Amino acid sequence: MLLPHLAVFTPLLWLCYAAVPQTSPVTVSLRTGTSFRGVQVAVNNTEQFLGIPFAQPPIGNLRFKAPVAISNPARGIQDASQFGNACPQPSSNSGLPVDSGLGAAIGEDCLVPNVFRPAGTQANAKLPVLVWFYGGGFNTGAASNPSFNPSRIIQRSIAIGKPIIFVSINYRVNTFGFLASRFVAPEDLNAGFLDQRLGLQFLQQNIASFGGDPTKVTCWGQSAGAGSCETHVLFPATERLFRGVISDSSTGPFKSAPFAFQYDEPGKPFASLVEAVGCPLSSASVACLQRVPFDTLMNVSNTMINNRLNQQLWQPAVGPPNSLIPERVSQRIASGNFLHDVAYLAGTNLNEGTSFSKSVENITHPGMTENQAFNFFIGQLILDNTTLTSDVLGEIDTLYPANDPTAGGPFHTGDSLFDRAESWYTDNMYLAPRRLFFDRAAPLSSQPFFAYFFTEFIPTNNPVMGVFHGSELALLFGPVPTSVEDSFANTMTDFWISFVVEQIPGGNWPEFSTSTKKVQQLMRNNITVIADDFNLAKTTFLNSAKVLNEMEK
Repeated sequence: MLLPHLAVFTPLLWLCYAAVPQTSPVTVSLRTGTSFRGVQVAVNNTEQFLGIPFAQPPIGNLRFKAPVAISNPARGIQDASQFGNACPQPSSNSGLPVDSGLGAAIGEDCLVPNVFRPAGTQANAKLPVLVWFYGGGFNTGAASNPSFNPSRIIQRSIAIGKPIIFVSINYRVNTFGFLASRFVAPEDLNAGFLDQRLGLQFLQQNIASFGGDPTKVTCWGQSAGAGSCETHVLFPATERLFRGVISDSSTGPFKSAPFAFQYDEPGKPFASLVEAVGCPLSSASVACLQRVPFDTLMNVSNTMINNRLNQQLWQPAVGPPNSLIPERVSQRIASGNFLHDVAYLAGTNLNEGTSFSKSVENITHPGMTENQAFNFFIGQLILDNTTLTSDVLGEIDTLYPANDPTAGGPFHTGDSLFDRAESWYTDNMYLAPRRLFFDRAAPLSSQPFFAYFFTEFIPTNNPVMGVFHGSELALLFGPVPTSVEDSFANTMTDFWISFVVEQIPGGNWPEFSTSTKKVQQLMRNNITVIADDFNLAKTTFLNSAKVLNEMEK
């Protein structure tokens, strides 16, 4: 539903957001006294302010520490025409100054947001703000990734009379952002989340200078980015940082949540890291790691990441009191002790697990039964898989049987182990966590919740992958892969924009409640309301206290 005063996109709005000449200076002055000169991109009618620092460089004795706000802002006009560094991670084209997959160079000084707005936006516009956190399993990703250029979203927001500002924020990942050990100070654990929090706080202080409304911020992410937004709902700051969340394929918010001290055990990431760089496993570990040359540390970290299944080296860790995450997520959700005044839109895709199950596609497993191979795959995804009991694995084997023709839905491949793995992965890592949170949070919330199930197979995609993890993003960010998806892509984008502006997606999308449990199916030519009861026996088991504990959730 459109708000009455926005129901028609008037010529006045077109005038307010008309393109300005390419050569016109685009400068914004922040409250701190620093000014940033961005660029106006005539071809897509946007203005961009890129690579704006929001924290002191996390280098030297600030490496692995909670981010520190800038205490002495630069004076004068600063250049904001180029992306800042992507945070340290494996490179897709080693040796080149700019990583083509990340859209920027890689460097440790990387804590920057990027602001995109309609051309001609004035400082008093008070536009709603959409903040994007990238995915990547908390081990990879960057705000500069060219796949996440928001020009299409901004253009669409103008076209439907609901202009918005888009912000993407870098946060540290992998060893640099989620280093976990009993030797890491509680206040520094999960530094990547603390980066996000400081970035959101920076926006609260400064987004009005760009024409944004700090009271109308929506946190949006996909995968680990979606889990990040959920994290800030479950473990919030003292001040209000956003009013809404859009969570595409939230990891729940994490695939697992080991205790920090578990990473110190022999063969686990922290113990292996300090051994590889010649540091002690002791209270001197962090100080020693801070002195390791950047290239040495990044190369060791990247090797460790690439040697792990799905690059899942680090996950957010549960720490002691005074840490951001002092208890397991399932315990926090059960307690109800989280934000209750945030509008929420979240959902999952039909075949989330295919991307993460490639390691068992078309393989033989000599010396193992198929059940043993399946259980081995599951065990590789948990830091301490000694927690897995035979009865839990046995029930998973029963719920996801060999040669199940329903596994993968219409994208069943006939590769039994692959189909079982991807079906379990979809339910365990995405569908079950969404239900666990919605079933507990929706009844407590003063704001509406909306759930979706994305089932659209884009014709240009690989049928073996089905409706895979992240496949909806091409319809939102563009370019839309094929013209047959144009209308559906616009409809989906309108849902997302309307939620940002009005906190409801419109389009007869029903609110989620525990009494009706209605979900919007998102499928070309078949957008319809369905019951949230598919695969229910499986997700009920996966959400049981015993399984959550054994899976370190």
